[in-house]
Amino acid sequence: MRLLWDEVRPGAARAAHPPGAPAGPDDPHGGFTGAARQDQRYAARHALAAGLVRLGLVPDLPDTHRRIGLAGPAAVRRICWDGAALRPPLQFSIAHTADQVVVALRRADPPPAGLGVDAETAWDTAARNLHRFGTPAELDALHRACGPVEPLHLWCVKEALAKASGLGFRTPPKRYRLHPAGPPGRLAVEIAGAGPAGHRRPARIRAGTRTATGRPPTAWAVADLPAR
Repeated sequence: MRLLWDEVRPGAARAAHPPGAPAGPDDPHGGFTGAARQDQRYAARHALAAGLVRLGLVPDLPDTHRRIGLAGPAAVRRICWDGAALRPPLQFSIAHTADQVVVALRRADPPPAGLGVDAETAWDTAARNLHRFGTPAELDALHRACGPVEPLHLWCVKEALAKASGLGFRTPPKRYRLHPAGPPGRLAVEIAGAGPAGHRRPARIRAGTRTATGRPPTAWAVADLPAR
């Protein structure tokens, strides 16, 4: 598992793809999306392309980012190169704050599993609203699995699980329930209303804090959730 970080640079998408230039069907900065979101998408594509080049999985070419494609449902999205599945098969998930983007990247080995990542900076908001999305017992379970954490880390885990499950927040955050599971980095996840009552699925969870000069600390979490 790799986490690839990059900055969101205001105006980068417009500079790379000026108005009037034709956009491809998978263009990350075309269409009617707002400028800030276009910059976030551009940063995500740049981070993914740079990471694949650095790992020696695709060549470093002027149009590398345009030759990378995305396929499959969100929870198990795969990476393509020139329209064909990349070998070895790779799976990814993307998250961003206002000024940073993170891409979680891993080999898509069987059995199939969902992958989700999240990053956030609203520390005080999460601390005030823990009761809305989690419980102290879940925070304690996360602490045992991942080391020192704050409520914002728990929120990141819930959002990562929402992505990894493919359910999103159509299922409210509090229904993603964390339970201790023993080994470090392991938790059992119960998704209330999305299976038999009390059914728990093993999940691999990582959580931490990224610090960078001139930026507020960023909480992040990545979740690996096997299919039912």
